[in-house]
Amino acid sequence: MTYGIAVSLVASTLLGPPRVRCYDNPWLTGENGRQETAAPEEDGMTFEGKVAVVTGAASGIGRATALSLGRHGARVALFDLNADGLAETVVQLQHAGAESQLYGLDITHQEQVKQTVAQVVQSWGPLHIMVNAAGINQAGPTSYGPGLAVSEADWDRMMEVNLMGTVHCALAAAQHMRPLRRGRIVNVASVAGAVPRMNMSSYCVSKAAVRMFTKCLALELAAFSITVNAVAPGPTQTPMLGSAVGGEDPQAHERMIAGYSEIYRLGVPLGKLGQPEDVASAIQYFASDEAHHLTGVILNVDGMAQLT
Repeated sequence: MTYGIAVSLVASTLLGPPRVRCYDNPWLTGENGRQETAAPEEDGMTFEGKVAVVTGAASGIGRATALSLGRHGARVALFDLNADGLAETVVQLQHAGAESQLYGLDITHQEQVKQTVAQVVQSWGPLHIMVNAAGINQAGPTSYGPGLAVSEADWDRMMEVNLMGTVHCALAAAQHMRPLRRGRIVNVASVAGAVPRMNMSSYCVSKAAVRMFTKCLALELAAFSITVNAVAPGPTQTPMLGSAVGGEDPQAHERMIAGYSEIYRLGVPLGKLGQPEDVASAIQYFASDEAHHLTGVILNVDGMAQLT
């Protein structure tokens, strides 16, 4: 078996049938040895009839995910505290012809999360997809800096939002999914949860906890045919990244790609920052019927930054 064919088989196993057929491969022939020349296939993935909740939907990865699911037919409930951002996401979904509802809530309040998820189910019916994209990378004045200097309050806030917010939403969704023996839960972790970063101890620990929570919950819910997976973005061009590296400063982005010696030793080997849509595409796959046999997976979407 040649290397090229082996790669093709691995890709087909991991990603399912290709959305666009390749017709310049001499191994792929039709009847009488002739090469097929049909036109490329359109994206066949659909979420018609599905109900999804997306947290952190006011911006960044959450917004991109809500738009992706909505454009593919899902009805999307948008969770966030940023009312203006949520309203803008709703407008974009309307332009895409998608149905959505917005809910302003604090995901660190467990009872509020339970009640709001129940409202979604009461309004639209069974919940199929929960995407936990809400998160922060700065919890207070000491959260970005030496671990010895991070205050207890900043530690608590980071864990409350990034870990417990994810836990509250995932468990609230699972309570509705379990009786139906179906569902998709997708968490947003980070490569920083697997690779230590200078001056980011509270953030790294919070995201490491999300990774392990994903695996533990996947194990517990497997018997109910509910899958639980996570994406682990690397440096991605979102408002949250901007607050950490100097806003929209192109030079700051270039330094992150090349490598900050004090944070990222090698930078991003693929040579570019990720976009929210890159992460949303991976989330969409985990949320799809095609991913029915994947659970407990942490997928890096990072341009290979996990090596740094």
